[in-house]
Amino acid sequence: MVLRTLIIEIFIALAAVAGFCAGYLLWDTQTNWYAADVSTLGPGPENDLIRYGHDLIVNTPRYIGRSAENPDMAFAGNDLSCQSCHLKAGLQPFAAPFVSTVASFPMMVNNQVLPLSQRINSCIELGLNGRPLPDDSRELQALVAYMVFVGKGTPQGVRVPGMGLMPIGFPAAVRRAARRSGLHPALRQLPQGGRARGEAGKPGGRLCGAAAVGRGQL
Repeated sequence: MVLRTLIIEIFIALAAVAGFCAGYLLWDTQTNWYAADVSTLGPGPENDLIRYGHDLIVNTPRYIGRSAENPDMAFAGNDLSCQSCHLKAGLQPFAAPFVSTVASFPMMVNNQVLPLSQRINSCIELGLNGRPLPDDSRELQALVAYMVFVGKGTPQGVRVPGMGLMPIGFPAAVRRAARRSGLHPALRQLPQGGRARGEAGKPGGRLCGAAAVGRGQL
């Protein structure tokens, strides 16, 4: 009886030590919101749509660029890819990632409800100098599906750390040259502190066409 009690006590002590060690290792760890990987997806039409969305972002010119394989699908006015701005298919922190995009939409912009599909199309129109994808197109549905995939589990209405863009500091010589030249007004009007700012003085306004400076964020 005594031996049995001793064994139980030792087992409980070992379990407590194991739990303490596990808690210590996990203490203050954060979820990696940027680890989504389409290669882990299994077969099926829904996952095929997600994979197509990823491919559209990485190989935009092939599908909807000015030089698209199917000329009827040349919705973009140039051969930039979505990944030209949204690095690593929207999974690079501080490089306009997509991780909190779905959790942020729909949003109110100028007293109007802006759905995610419309925000994507505005990026195609302004960033790619193109025309909007039809609402019922497989391409637009695929882009939305991919953003839903990379944003799975993110807190609703909250932008996780790493979203947006890092503020950019411009050397004084660049600011002086920009003001003397015919460069874009956003550069000529840089503040003396040398930091590009978006709407309402917030750092990191996205340059996605002249009309999109500092507006709604993906």
